[in-house]
Amino acid sequence: MASTDSYATAKANMRDNVKTLVGIFGGIAGLLLAGTPFTGYGSLDPASATFRWSIATVGLVAAVVLVGSSIVLLLHLLQPDLVYQSVLRRQAELAPYDPADREEIEALRREFERQRGNLLPEEGMEWLDDLETETDEAHDRWVGVVNLAGAAGAPADLKIQIDARRQIYEGLYDNLGAVNNWAAYTRLRYRIIKGCNLAFVLGFAALVAIGMFSMAVGQKKEDRKDAPVAQIFVVQPPAALPPSSPAATLPAVNPILFKTRQAALSTEGMAELAKARDYLRGHPDTAVLAFAYTDTRGGGAVNRALAARRAQVVRSALIAEGGIAASRIFVAELPETDLPIFTGRPVDSQSNRSVQLVLLALPQRGH
Repeated sequence: MASTDSYATAKANMRDNVKTLVGIFGGIAGLLLAGTPFTGYGSLDPASATFRWSIATVGLVAAVVLVGSSIVLLLHLLQPDLVYQSVLRRQAELAPYDPADREEIEALRREFERQRGNLLPEEGMEWLDDLETETDEAHDRWVGVVNLAGAAGAPADLKIQIDARRQIYEGLYDNLGAVNNWAAYTRLRYRIIKGCNLAFVLGFAALVAIGMFSMAVGQKKEDRKDAPVAQIFVVQPPAALPPSSPAATLPAVNPILFKTRQAALSTEGMAELAKARDYLRGHPDTAVLAFAYTDTRGGGAVNRALAARRAQVVRSALIAEGGIAASRIFVAELPETDLPIFTGRPVDSQSNRSVQLVLLALPQRGH
């Protein structure tokens, strides 16, 4: 007499949809916790970029909390959807239930009142206890006929009545099971619709928080558009260059310093330039590498262009006034992340306003 649950497939599909959403939010949480693709947070200095660091931190924490809350909410939707028959009786005691369950049960009772004409088998039945009473009476009538048929001298037609009354009882019993299946599906559907709507709101808020985080971190990233300079090669710092001859055979040259926002050579700079020029003239198997550093005061694009101008001034002086071949002069323009003294953007340093000349021994042909 077990009643087939006609809502089983629909309930399974709803749970599968919830599991899919849990997977999506779990993936977002994994990206946030792993820091991918949201990079750059570690490069923010709380001391020099307090405002952006605060926004990024608040956005990141809010995103993690909101996504985590969405996952917990969605997992809560997968709890067993048991519905007790007592909640659909005329007088239902709802006080023992917590507020969330009470709200779901009240919504279920309102829906039952609208649908009871399709759920209850006979007119006049209003609540589930009416169907339960009718089922109990049908069971008693069936058992009574069975007892009569077992007595001596019972009429032969009682067996037909036994089958008829058994079918009536089984039909009412199956109807009770069908009502319970409907109630479980309806309550689950109400819970999932309400929960998913709230999860989407939390997800949207998480996206806003992620946007805040990305904007705060992204302000530090600037497009690198270097001004074109003839025969200027961007290379790695000295440690990445090919091995040169022992440093003891090559003289050291002091940095060529520049004034703020200027690219003109000073008297001291000309002296250092002459030292490198004289050595290059006397040693044709050597070359020079000019490291052009950027200012940290002002815009990044302006500072990079200023570093390129300073490098070009040094290069032109070596070629035009020193007679050094252009093929022996290499220039490397280094970004703000690779400076002699790291001060942060708002603070200036004379060492950063410089071009450092490094003399190199060229490899011998055939070696």
